[in-house]
Amino acid sequence: MKKVAAISVLMSFTMVSCSSAQTAVPSVSSQYTSEGAQASSPAVRGEDIELTMAINGYNPYIINGTDMVEKFNDADNGYKIILKDYAEGMSFEKPAEQETIDAADLQLSLDIMKGEVIDIIPNVFRDMGKYDSLAQKGAFVDLNTFLDSDEEINHETLFDNVLRACELNGKLFYMPLGFTIDTLVGPTKYVGSKENWTFEELKEHWESMPEGSTIARHRVKDYVYFTILRGCLSSFIDYENAECHFDSEEFIDILKFIDSFDNSGGYKDEGTWNAPVFVIDVSLRGFKEFNYGYIQETYGTEEPVTFVGYPSEDGCGTFINVREHQIAVSATSSEEKQRGAWEFMKTLVSYECQCDSLYFEGEEKEEAAFPINLAAFEKRGADQYANEGKSNIIMNNMEEMDEGYLTKAEYDRLVDLINSIKKANNELDNDVFQVIDDEIHSMFEGEKTAEEVADMIQNRVQILVSEKS
Repeated sequence: MKKVAAISVLMSFTMVSCSSAQTAVPSVSSQYTSEGAQASSPAVRGEDIELTMAINGYNPYIINGTDMVEKFNDADNGYKIILKDYAEGMSFEKPAEQETIDAADLQLSLDIMKGEVIDIIPNVFRDMGKYDSLAQKGAFVDLNTFLDSDEEINHETLFDNVLRACELNGKLFYMPLGFTIDTLVGPTKYVGSKENWTFEELKEHWESMPEGSTIARHRVKDYVYFTILRGCLSSFIDYENAECHFDSEEFIDILKFIDSFDNSGGYKDEGTWNAPVFVIDVSLRGFKEFNYGYIQETYGTEEPVTFVGYPSEDGCGTFINVREHQIAVSATSSEEKQRGAWEFMKTLVSYECQCDSLYFEGEEKEEAAFPINLAAFEKRGADQYANEGKSNIIMNNMEEMDEGYLTKAEYDRLVDLINSIKKANNELDNDVFQVIDDEIHSMFEGEKTAEEVADMIQNRVQILVSEKS
């Protein structure tokens, strides 16, 4: 059985301290008992209403690198958060078998569904698609009920367009603490200046590319599949109505396009680094990555670039991505506990916290996501474009390069792009991904046609989606 690091795949992003990016974090074992309860006296804890929050081993998601839970517990607010660890005994040094990881996910799911176990629920699942499945089943509170009546944190103080993209049937079942942007980017001279396109437009531009051109520096089926299609598979599932659209002409046409490429090399293909690049899939994590100097240096072009999005018939091919930045409140908790959970959630999306959070761990502040707090977003963006016109020298292939800084015009374009996005890129369950991967690779091997693959995916995934709804 292949071993995996229990935490490393899931916990790529963390929030750093809202007071200091360098706060030292004691291990969970030194702070909490093996049952997840905070090691303080029952008498003290009994004075407050206890709220239980799920965490994932020594890297407890949103609170790693922060003292937010400790601050919340120390405040005179009548609540006390207790952490319940669903990855006890697992760590980077002690990777777990897949069966152990699956068992932890199952136990967390059962505890959430049976109620009165977990009050605050970050997405700490290894199979992150389970979080959306639980939301669809009504396991979480509709946070709009709090946002609509709260004077401090509401739709006006947060990035409302991002919240709306995360809604299901008009209900917001989790709070996105931060977000990234999933899209395709390419040189404007090749892909045009339109920021969203249909598949026919993508195909038309590709057919006019110079001979030998690449998609994400490759010309083999596996990489074209991962670049063009795998990042937007959730767009073919209507979660609100529990319907799939993998049998659509759009999906079949994309399959045929992917199947027209070479099948040699597969994932072992080393790529072509000197040929013209058509598009690359990107996840924009912060203001620096929207700086054209950074984009041009990263993707090997000195020309202007366009964020064209994934091909989509409805012109909505750029997605909000909130994976690893979600937190919810249990629908089975008492109203009193739900209110306490909301008060804690408010501290995480406050201006003060979000101005200095959502960075990768390390000495340098490398952005992991955009803030959901609108004022914090504006502040951090202004801090970036305040350096407009200044030099920003970096080393690129042993040569100095002036990457520059975000400009005000780029910032404004970023805001327009975010406000144009209508969908969140939901995480699919691992079993759904496996079905799609298996069927598509059967086409790569010549065992099935694109139409047959689309039909099989539609039938198999529709059953899975129906079961999870």
